Amino acid sequence: MTGPDTAAWSRRRVEAAGPFDHRAALATLAAHAVDGLHHLDLETGTFSRWVQVEGAQHLVTTRLETGGVSLETPSGDPAVLDALADLTARWFDLGADLGPVDAHLGADPLFAAQVRERPGLRITRFRQPFEAVVCTVLGQQVSLAAGRLFAARLVAAYGTLPRGDERGPTGTDATGETAEPTGETAEPTEESAGPTRSGAGPTGAGEAAPLRAFPVPSALAAVPPAELRATIGLTGSRARTVHEAAVLCADQGGGAMLPPRDALQAVHGIGAWTLDHLALRAGTDADAYPVGDAVLRRTLAALDPWVGPARIASWSPYRGYAATRLWAFGR
Repeated sequence: MTGPDTAAWSRRRVEAAGPFDHRAALATLAAHAVDGLHHLDLETGTFSRWVQVEGAQHLVTTRLETGGVSLETPSGDPAVLDALADLTARWFDLGADLGPVDAHLGADPLFAAQVRERPGLRITRFRQPFEAVVCTVLGQQVSLAAGRLFAARLVAAYGTLPRGDERGPTGTDATGETAEPTGETAEPTEESAGPTRSGAGPTGAGEAAPLRAFPVPSALAAVPPAELRATIGLTGSRARTVHEAAVLCADQGGGAMLPPRDALQAVHGIGAWTLDHLALRAGTDADAYPVGDAVLRRTLAALDPWVGPARIASWSPYRGYAATRLWAFGR
């Protein structure tokens, strides 16, 4: 496994507003990291990818640590560094005051011990809204591993190789995992996946192409659904959803902002789980709670099978943090 020479890169530290459970954030990154798009090294706590800022792609490596996140990038432009620092704070929820959140959730016996032992659990968000929409759609009704595989195929086929002196860490192609969606428009589920060294294939497997940037909405909107189906291995219905989502995002801000909920809801194949998941992990709704999520249901059943809608409603206005804590029980 190789990476760029970062000796001359610019660096910026982004402190968390209170405790930060960086290991939980790394576990979330590991569960969603995509070969060819991300490079995650759990041994060093680093996560690399391309990020668009000021109309240009910038390679960024973040190092998650106790108390905050350090970022590195080849750019020495102060405006780019400021923008990347702001994005990093949002990605890892570093600016949130968790005091009221933990006080509220810690009053429930379900979370009391976890809040005491892990006070810095924050929401780990997607890096880019359009990427969030597409990857969430690709993860409908399949395991996390299958969703990552579909995303890796999409990035390999339609992602771009930004021009520049630093082309990023390299790794191997996605390996061996195959899965077929188990339905077309029914509501999705999510299977748990433990943290691994991800985004670059198995350790020691050799080198392949450098990291790519996620395709822009207009690029995917120009691809016929039949081609998406054949290239990525999707059902016809899922390919239609990806295509319609790309058209929507291309028409509404070019993917820089998450489209309104009602606009997303009008897309074929997008239902409540996808909308709530995006509101939590790509938007700003700290009270979003994907009720239909399979991992949340299984975790609640294991912890307390008597938890019902009224109990979940009592976690408001922090149900998104409750979901984050429930996911953390299994990671």
